[in-house]
Amino acid sequence: MDSMINKLKDLKHLDDGEDKETKADCLRDKKIPDAKQSNLDKLFKELNLNDVREDFLLKRLKVETSNSNNYPFKNYFNNSPTDIPWDKVRETGDPMGPDFEIDFENVFEDVSKLTEVEKQLQLLYRPFICQMDLNCRFNMYELCLLMADSRYDPASHPTVSVKITHPSAQVKIHASGKIVATALNSDSARIALFKIIRVLQDLDYKTDIKNFGKSIVNASFSMPFKLDLELMSRLHAEEVTYNWSKRPFITYTDEKEAVRFAVFPTGFVLVLHSNGHSETREAISTFLPILARFKNGYPTDAEREGKLVGDLSYKLLWEKRLEEDKEGLLLYS
Repeated sequence: MDSMINKLKDLKHLDDGEDKETKADCLRDKKIPDAKQSNLDKLFKELNLNDVREDFLLKRLKVETSNSNNYPFKNYFNNSPTDIPWDKVRETGDPMGPDFEIDFENVFEDVSKLTEVEKQLQLLYRPFICQMDLNCRFNMYELCLLMADSRYDPASHPTVSVKITHPSAQVKIHASGKIVATALNSDSARIALFKIIRVLQDLDYKTDIKNFGKSIVNASFSMPFKLDLELMSRLHAEEVTYNWSKRPFITYTDEKEAVRFAVFPTGFVLVLHSNGHSETREAISTFLPILARFKNGYPTDAEREGKLVGDLSYKLLWEKRLEEDKEGLLLYS
């Protein structure tokens, strides 16, 4: 038995020797690449490859930034042309006539046909919005606890929503101090906005009121045919103002209703400066027979959509511009 133990001890010593040899070999292998790496570093320094790589990256960054500056659709809303390339649009597709005849003299009289009429005219009403900026910042959780009929759900919207019953409106308060009131008419939105400001003042918030504004575009619709705006501007010289160098539409003013219309040659119309949906509806019913007298052929699908870049159409472009034009320079200058 002792002889067997001695033999095993001898084997163990042999294994330890082999392990030491393999460890030494591994260390030797690790030292070799370090030596090679240091030689490469010396070679890089002699050839200045690092400087060349930095110059290459700088040139690449300059090219990328220059390309981004030359991006054709950067700030498209601000730098877009005033006129629309109708000639290119007309080349694609054939004119499309309406599938449903509309009685423009009594457009809203027949209730049974009202749904089809609104569908053919693509009549869309906009909510009435009043907004104001306060020189004050709010804690959303604290504000929601202090205000009645309020709700704060940051997962869905980062504002405190307050429900107003008299008049019926919804007010959203942003942490930055911006307050937006939405209602069915402009008076309700304005009253709801000032009600919330009064409540905030009662809660000892120091509100410095500034930048009051309201929405300008209240509805939109599209005639099923194109319009001869030059003839219309001659026959209705007192009601029509235009400036083809600044805008591709004419402005028609209804003195009785105090409502303005932005009329495009494709038949697209924006209803502006209305105080309520009933006033908007009445102004549209009065204006439709006038537009029907200036029929000028049917638009193609491309003209009807009016897309400029991707999903961006001239309708969206000019609606945004008119909403930003609080002084009315686009409409009357």
